[in-house]
Amino acid sequence: MKVQSALLLLLLFTLASVSLVSGENLTVLNNSTIVNQTEAVVVYELSPQENLMNHAFMAREFALENEKNVVLAEFSNPSGRFSLDGVVITAYDNNGILLADSTGSGNVGSRYIRDDHDSGEIRLMRDLAAIGGGLYVDSATGKNWFVSDIDGSWWICAGISQIS
Repeated sequence: MKVQSALLLLLLFTLASVSLVSGENLTVLNNSTIVNQTEAVVVYELSPQENLMNHAFMAREFALENEKNVVLAEFSNPSGRFSLDGVVITAYDNNGILLADSTGSGNVGSRYIRDDHDSGEIRLMRDLAAIGGGLYVDSATGKNWFVSDIDGSWWICAGISQIS
């Protein structure tokens, strides 16, 4: 008798668990909340400074992956991939000599740092590049440049083209 009771109890327990798993439990099926499942896509607009930074990072990556003469030719190309949306890349060596500029290739080879006491923009940007780079803001004009070192011997800056 005890064995029959135990088997009957085991059979009932098995049927109860099978009905839960098989989906016969309507409380599980009806336990849903109706909500709008589509989430709004948030599009963030980048600031001009963030655009400069992104442009400089792409140019730096290109410079590190390619030969210097190929890189400088691309940076000097007015219709190249780094002259987009009014943002251009210029390149200088650590003496302040312009290596590449898509807005005025006639100035390539010109020196823009007179001496160690020069306090001009190019010297200040070079010093910023030497410590890792970053955003340079001219306090007099409010213009922004993003500066980045390439390999310790030359550096780049991304800026807004002055050509209309």
